Amino acid sequence: MRKPPNRKPNSACDVCGKEIYRRPSTMKINAKKLCSRSCRNKVYPLKPEQCNGPKFPKGEKNPAWKGGTTLKRAKGNYKGVRYVRCPQEWMEMARKDGYIMEHRLVMAQHLNRVLTRQEVVHHLDHNPANNKIENLMLFANNSLHKKFEAREHN
Repeated sequence: MRKPPNRKPNSACDVCGKEIYRRPSTMKINAKKLCSRSCRNKVYPLKPEQCNGPKFPKGEKNPAWKGGTTLKRAKGNYKGVRYVRCPQEWMEMARKDGYIMEHRLVMAQHLNRVLTRQEVVHHLDHNPANNKIENLMLFANNSLHKKFEAREHN
């Protein structure tokens, strides 16, 4: 939004003295006249507890803690996948934040080896919340997984 060309400074900043324009509606009797945030911060300094934001307890001490599990938001008619905090020995399969899809972790623990990035874990009942080993099937890649699903629907 552009300033009208007829605006002229009608007051001065109380801190630095810079000439500024103020709308008549904001010119209250006891109101401070400040030109910028830096001048405002000199008049109204922040308290130390306001500087770094609120301090929330981390991990299990946080009231929103759900036991180290989180759900990926579902899209369409697909149910969300559960992510769990990854144990240290399986960390090479985890995301950067240390979480792993629960069904991949269950399959890796069952096989007692780390899964490759190409390997796909399939839910036989198509319910991502059912992570029992009897309900999971491992495919070497997504191509084989999709071919299996196509045969399943015919």
